Amino acid sequence: MEHGSLTDPSQSTFSLLYNPRTKFCGYSIPHPSDNRVNIRIQTTGDAAKDVFNDSCQDLMVICQHVRSTFDKAVVDFRMSKSVNGMDIDSNN
Repeated sequence: MEHGSLTDPSQSTFSLLYNPRTKFCGYSIPHPSDNRVNIRIQTTGDAAKDVFNDSCQDLMVICQHVRSTFDKAVVDFRMSKSVNGMDIDSNN
């Protein structure tokens, strides 16, 4: 779920699926000119590195699902428009 700014698309906050092995997860950016993000994870007992790696894998699966769902919707839309006699340029 995204909790973003409608007026500034360069800023957004995302709430991802809850991981029951995580007690706390947060991040900080030390300085805007520093190309680094610090992530802090507190777990219920599992190694933080393992929980972080598993969460990254879950996020990749979610992103792949979103991409494939979007691609299918684009194909379905183009097919429905061409069926109705409209010519949709696939380069746009």
